[in-house]
Amino acid sequence: MAREDLLVLFKSVATRIDKRAFDHVTRDSVITELGIDSLSMMQIVGEMETELGVMIPDEDLVEIRTVGDLVGKVEQRVSA
Repeated sequence: MAREDLLVLFKSVATRIDKRAFDHVTRDSVITELGIDSLSMMQIVGEMETELGVMIPDEDLVEIRTVGDLVGKVEQRVSA
C-alpha cells in the first residue's frame, strides 16, 4: 500500500474514532498536537492493524511522534 493511501487511511480512521475531521493532517503532523490522546491513538492503530491485517509491536508505538512515523511503521509491516 502506498504512503499516500496509508495517510488517507489514518485520516479516515482518526475521523471515525475522534468524531472530527482530520483533513489538514500531513505526514509531519505531530499526533499530540492534533489533540489525539493515547487511548484514541491505540484505537486508531488497532483499526489500521485490523484493516490491513498487520500487527505493530507495542515497543514500536512508543517511538511514534508524527503521523509520518506511524505511516512508516505500518508501511514496514505491510511490506514485510
